[in-house]
Amino acid sequence: MSTSSPIGSIMLIDDNEIDHHMCKRVVERSGLVGEFIQFLSAEEALDHLRQAGDRPVVDAILLDVNMPRMDGFEFLETATAELGEHFARVVVMMLTTSLNPRDKERAAQFAVVKDYSSKPLLIEYLQRLAEILEDQTKNAN
Repeated sequence: MSTSSPIGSIMLIDDNEIDHHMCKRVVERSGLVGEFIQFLSAEEALDHLRQAGDRPVVDAILLDVNMPRMDGFEFLETATAELGEHFARVVVMMLTTSLNPRDKERAAQFAVVKDYSSKPLLIEYLQRLAEILEDQTKNAN
């Protein structure tokens, strides 16, 4: 994880390739992110996090709600159960097209979910993530 950028590293988990291109463009333009990691499936992202073991892999995750095979909530449940305290330090922003208020309520039940925003990704969302990470760092010290 890089510390030279407000958000050292961020992971995008979304099954839509167009969203990947759009997010990458916003991330690059923002200048707020050191490393940008992308996965088209929650399973691949979870495998990446598992392989890291005890070392932190990312500061934040942009997570789609509706994905095939493993949706965003199933990813959160599995990552929380398997990775425990190492995953608990990650800041998750649910980034979705879902208009279902129950999805937002369900997301709020996960301690790692600090924000719930509508697609597309905006620079303002990354600024908000940077502020959340800064506050989290201050509170840890």
